[in-house]
Amino acid sequence: MLPRSTLALLALLPYATSALRWSPEHVGYNLNENQEAIAPTDYWGEWKNHTYHPSPSNWRFPFYVATIDRFVDGDPTNNEANGTVFEHNWMTNQVRFGGDVKGLQNNLNYIQGIGIKASKETSMIVMGNLLSFEGYVNASTPFSWQEHNFIWKHHDRRYHDFAPGNDYNASCEYPRMWNQDGYPIGPEILSQQKGCKDSEYDQYGDIKGTGSYPAWQSQLSNFASVQDRLREWRGDVFDKIKIMSCIQIAMFDFDGFRMDKALQTTPDKLAEFSAWQRQCARDHGKDNFLMVGEIVGDPKLASVYVGRGREPNMVESNVTKALMATNLTNSSSYIRDFGMGALDGAAFHYDIYGSMTRFLGLDSPWGAYGVDWVEQWTKLVSNNDMVNSETGVMDPRHMFGMTGQDVFRWPALANGTQRQLLGFFVTILEIPGIPMIFYGEEQASYILENHANDYVFGRTPLASQRAWQLHGCYHLGETVYVDIPFNSSGYGCHDDSVSLDHRDPSHPIRNVLKRMYELRRQFPTLNDGYNLITLSNQTYNIYLPGSEGLPSPMGLWSVYRGRTEGVQDLAGIGQGNQGVWFVYHNENKTVDYQFDCGSSNRSKVLIAAFPAGTVVKNLFYPYEELTLEPSTFSYGENPFPCGGLEQSTEPNGCLSTLSMVPWDYKAFVPKAKWLTPAPTITRVVPGHDSRLKSSVGYADPETVPLQIRFSSEMDCDAIAEGLIIESTTEQNQIAQLNKSSVSCLVATADAPRYKGEIPTAFIFNADIINVFNGVHTYTVNNATTKDGLLFTNAVDRFMFRIGQSDNPMVFPLSSNYTWSLLHKNDGDGSLYISPRATGADKFRYSTNWGTSFSEWFDYTGANTTVVSQPWSGTKDQEWEGDHVVVHYWSEMTGSSEHVQHADLDRDKLPLRRWPHAFVEGAWNQWGYDNGLPNQMKLASHGIWELDLVAEWPTVSVVNVWGMNPDGFPDKSMAFGDVNDDKVLDWVPPDSLAKNVISFPRPWSRQYLGHRLIVNDGNYGYSYQSIGHTWVQVALAVLLALVPLATGALCCIAFMKFFYKVKFNQMGMTEKGGLLPYVRPKLPDPEALRKSVVNLFTGSRLPFAAPNHDGLSGALAAETGSPHRRTVLIATMEYEIEDWDVKIKIGGLGVMASLMGKNLGHQNLIWVVPCVGGVHYPIDRVTQPMDIIIFGKSYRIEVQYHTLRNITFVLLDAPVFRKQTKTEPYPPRMDDLDSAIYYSAWNSCIAQAIERFPIDLYHINDYHGAVAPLHLLPRTIPVCLSLHNAEFQGLWPIRTSEEFNEICGVYNLDEDIVKEYVQFGQVFNLLHAGASYLRKHQKGFGAVGVSKKYGKRSFARYPIFWGLSNVGSLPNPDPTDTGDWDKTLLQKGEVTIDTAMEAERGELRIAAQRWAGLTVDPTAQLFVFVGRWSQQKGIDLIADVFFSILEEYPAVQLICVGPVIDLYGKFAAVKLDKMMEKYPGRVCSKPEFTALPACIFSGAEFSLIPSRDEPFGLVAVEFGRKGALGVGSRVGGLGNMPG
Repeated sequence: MLPRSTLALLALLPYATSALRWSPEHVGYNLNENQEAIAPTDYWGEWKNHTYHPSPSNWRFPFYVATIDRFVDGDPTNNEANGTVFEHNWMTNQVRFGGDVKGLQNNLNYIQGIGIKASKETSMIVMGNLLSFEGYVNASTPFSWQEHNFIWKHHDRRYHDFAPGNDYNASCEYPRMWNQDGYPIGPEILSQQKGCKDSEYDQYGDIKGTGSYPAWQSQLSNFASVQDRLREWRGDVFDKIKIMSCIQIAMFDFDGFRMDKALQTTPDKLAEFSAWQRQCARDHGKDNFLMVGEIVGDPKLASVYVGRGREPNMVESNVTKALMATNLTNSSSYIRDFGMGALDGAAFHYDIYGSMTRFLGLDSPWGAYGVDWVEQWTKLVSNNDMVNSETGVMDPRHMFGMTGQDVFRWPALANGTQRQLLGFFVTILEIPGIPMIFYGEEQASYILENHANDYVFGRTPLASQRAWQLHGCYHLGETVYVDIPFNSSGYGCHDDSVSLDHRDPSHPIRNVLKRMYELRRQFPTLNDGYNLITLSNQTYNIYLPGSEGLPSPMGLWSVYRGRTEGVQDLAGIGQGNQGVWFVYHNENKTVDYQFDCGSSNRSKVLIAAFPAGTVVKNLFYPYEELTLEPSTFSYGENPFPCGGLEQSTEPNGCLSTLSMVPWDYKAFVPKAKWLTPAPTITRVVPGHDSRLKSSVGYADPETVPLQIRFSSEMDCDAIAEGLIIESTTEQNQIAQLNKSSVSCLVATADAPRYKGEIPTAFIFNADIINVFNGVHTYTVNNATTKDGLLFTNAVDRFMFRIGQSDNPMVFPLSSNYTWSLLHKNDGDGSLYISPRATGADKFRYSTNWGTSFSEWFDYTGANTTVVSQPWSGTKDQEWEGDHVVVHYWSEMTGSSEHVQHADLDRDKLPLRRWPHAFVEGAWNQWGYDNGLPNQMKLASHGIWELDLVAEWPTVSVVNVWGMNPDGFPDKSMAFGDVNDDKVLDWVPPDSLAKNVISFPRPWSRQYLGHRLIVNDGNYGYSYQSIGHTWVQVALAVLLALVPLATGALCCIAFMKFFYKVKFNQMGMTEKGGLLPYVRPKLPDPEALRKSVVNLFTGSRLPFAAPNHDGLSGALAAETGSPHRRTVLIATMEYEIEDWDVKIKIGGLGVMASLMGKNLGHQNLIWVVPCVGGVHYPIDRVTQPMDIIIFGKSYRIEVQYHTLRNITFVLLDAPVFRKQTKTEPYPPRMDDLDSAIYYSAWNSCIAQAIERFPIDLYHINDYHGAVAPLHLLPRTIPVCLSLHNAEFQGLWPIRTSEEFNEICGVYNLDEDIVKEYVQFGQVFNLLHAGASYLRKHQKGFGAVGVSKKYGKRSFARYPIFWGLSNVGSLPNPDPTDTGDWDKTLLQKGEVTIDTAMEAERGELRIAAQRWAGLTVDPTAQLFVFVGRWSQQKGIDLIADVFFSILEEYPAVQLICVGPVIDLYGKFAAVKLDKMMEKYPGRVCSKPEFTALPACIFSGAEFSLIPSRDEPFGLVAVEFGRKGALGVGSRVGGLGNMPG
């Protein structure tokens, strides 16, 4: 357990502690235990029979700041403490989660494992939200010195001990006040301070939660319009406040206070309050009580509050004198006398944080004081009084951190976690003071949950939950910063790990923090040293557009931190007075720094803190060692005016080179002073809070293999003996460690992902047996290294859950609705539930959809009778059938966010989680107009729908209960969408957020309305356009014309049959009937046969192809007919031989070259784009092509060039010139830039088709597949060659906005896109080609480039399933284009080209020289040529060849090709390491480059480990030269020998 002495501060909310008049029903909750007290000043309470613990003598230890409610739920019975439905809801992140002090107590070991403490939060001025002001009940109240009359917001709620008032007091005396500039307010303000209300509350008006206000206004106004403010500067109010706060110390044994909104308290009263609390603490044995506060304001104003306070003209410019200040320092340098220090420090230093945002690359007006932390520290020492109000000596206690409760999470940004680690390096190790972290930072929490973009924060609970993932895709942006690079925060809703428990002791960021805190203990100068010196820096300034002219320095800093000599002596603690040398840089790239150690220019020298010749060692992994070179600087010279560090007289050391990765940091000490880091757990398998699908029955045990990985070699037996396993199961069985299965090994694993992360060096393996379905934890208690010298110094607990898919404790999503939970007794008809939630400790249920719940029951798994809760409402609010909602809580999981819905006898009806749903908006007067139907229909599987026609745009809410019996809309389950993330939000009814669903105008004017679609399982919603305008117009026309037409027909019929005179010549009529008029007339059999045949022949639409007489185009080409076939080809890889232009990176480029050289019997129209960096001569410039994108016309320049039978159509525009010879294709296929590129490409192809009378358009892959769609209704013959169908050209069209955008980009009609291109929720270019063949060529015309690949593509990709088949047209050997007599060689007829084999040794030597390998004609040379991507399997080579090279000394390896994806990037890193390890045997060239013929002819083996290969040209190219292929028999591979 965590020792009491380390629990210095406890985080509580201001209203969590209360003192009232004594009453028996409040015993246990009321801090006032004085039964006789009537006046608040008589209240008192004290911890009986308790020995108070002294305050820490040194507060500079790590702090852990926790928002208790968002931590861990230790007791679910207090989650709805006020008994309302607005306190806790598992589907929203805008109300209470359920965290409590019990949850904090249960997890003190987790906190102590990093070596940190907790904090206590309070405020002396802020109350609840019960007061409003006349005339401003629902609006912000403007500031007025005359003050406003108050009114109560609620008729039944009052404050007990403080009273507002509306009478005026003309003799009111105001306290001293200061401006933001740190000087007292002037006459212009003092003249207005005449009288005030006779009230114990300030009634001057409101201020917003964000923004800048004069200090005096913020000290008199209600914060954020929702927090009533006590008038602390009134004597009787202050007397009550100080007594109530002292009671908290006496009752809870607190060691300090964190003052919320400290600068909104008047300085003198805050100082008096602090002095009183310090005295109260001394009365209880605490002689170093800590008073820190939230300081948000100008640093000059902040100086008024820190310590005795300083105005700008009181600043101590001599830093040495400032560091030596005591209680005896000249009192004229301070505002207040000694003992009247208002704050000991900032609870979260916003000025340092603001500078940190600039230091780490963000763009805003923050950080005006710069990013030089030495200068920042100097300013703090000079401006702030840091003398301890108790001890009278220098004692810096500002708290520095990277994140607070009201700022964004750094890991939400691109590279945010690495930026955050560099920030931790500064705030924990460099700047003297108290380091703090905000809970979740140690787990790289990144979810943002705010509903306003001017107040961005993230407060995800540590325990498992659902709502933060549900609402985890953040789209609001951030108004303070310009172009803030939000990244992962926009995808959190897709990250299932967000919903898991986050108390993972092995998390890499937690381990880095743990190392930093360990260094503060090992090196006291990092904890208490005040001497901070910039040795040198190599930086430059950049100016960002939103920084208002402030520079953002970028580059490298060299800094020393040590003790202040003559003031501090840290000997006897850890490494004593040993200073530490910091080197860090803030570049978002790897930089290889070069320095001139012989220069006298400090900016060109990396000055070290230790003498030349010293071997220094990094305190962070990989613990590199460096030897310092001599420099021209000596410690006794500037910038070291004190005569040298630690009295050294030797010259400074220097480094001439240093490589720094992005956001890198290093901390060096002499190797002799370096201490081995304590071991830590780096990873566990299964991972923390893994959800395991049980492989046995519900009540059967099983075995789970376990791995615990450490950073150091450990004592295997001690781990096994000390491992504690706990289980929560229905069978009350506890899992056990199978000690006979224990094995340990020294191994290298888990390569670091972040700077300073510690890799795995040791693995403990074992089996956990007797594992029943449920929740299990295993605890590693202070594990020991093998030599017994070091310990983890932590009690690390891990958790996993195992069970069936219907267990909500294990799989809360898949089990959220179940058919097997609710049942009815056949006898008495009572309801009961049969829960299958093993792992739960408690459960409760609701029969009225969460309006109220039962009490919490202990979970046993037994059937439980359900007692229906009372409910009343309107007839419209009633529902059919019985429904139950069950909540489960587990102490191990610390969460009650495990919810199940169930219905009785509803097997054939859609599942539901709501009884009904109503839509309310401006269109129906927010529900008051009940003449318009607004009830949604439950369509299927929790999908609710309602068709709306309104005046667009409009807004609405989804209200589950609709209108209440009182005639007002219900507020308990009303949903909107504050942040437009298409997930319904549920916010408290007093929230000022605009929580509505915004409906835009329908996607097209041809639609009239929207269909709102809502999923009650995940709160996702969407809308579809409905009501075709032309149908409505036609209906209106018909309604207008049909009555007229039918009336006219009636008149005509009446006149015809009744006015006509008939002459009956025969005197009789023939009997007749209707049958002759309705009997069908069948065609003759031959005609019927022909009509049926016609259904299966002919094109659906006629081809607009040239009309050739005689032979068809294909036959004409083969027989020498003058009617040569004309074919149009469009490729981005091509070769123009006479211009020496060759754009080729893959197999398609090879085929393009072959087609150009070997299709001389056809006329080729070849459309190609001009790429950047290539010179194209000018030939026949022709009419430009105008294309349409987003409704605007853009011009593409065009020229023709004829070479033999080929007419090249060259397209020239910036959109094409952005690509290069080595990267002719856009790098992505899902963004707007690539969509514009391919839109322009296809539009130009379509116009080329119109310009030339072609017989056939040959489509290669997806790139030009939508070009024929631009010609519709005209059609042309096309064929489709599939070189690699894995790439299809995809853009998401999940929403109407995305659909409209992609249609606008490609200038295609929406109906065309839906008919040809759309495949599911994706705009698919290749599907357009397949659809064109299916609709206009009866599915004929698609081929793969190998015999296997056509069949495989047809079977693998659903987009081709509408075709008749996908044929094969194998690619040829690029080097063998001669005629083939179609005679196959028989076995034994194969001859070896001895001449070529004789040359192979020389060719291998040439290849080795080209690759820089050791020349050895007998070497076994392996060659890989191709793209470095997952498809090509380059990663397999990088993984396997370490062992091959190790085992076979004659093996050499050459890998050449461009990097395409992350697999390629990681392979490049590994191959680079391989080159270092095996010099002369490995050549890695991750780049596009031309290859000499010797690479192919000199290779012994060709590596082709492709995971998928349509044809495999590399196999042919190497195979023809005699190299054996080594790889996968997939796709077209396997046809060449080897």
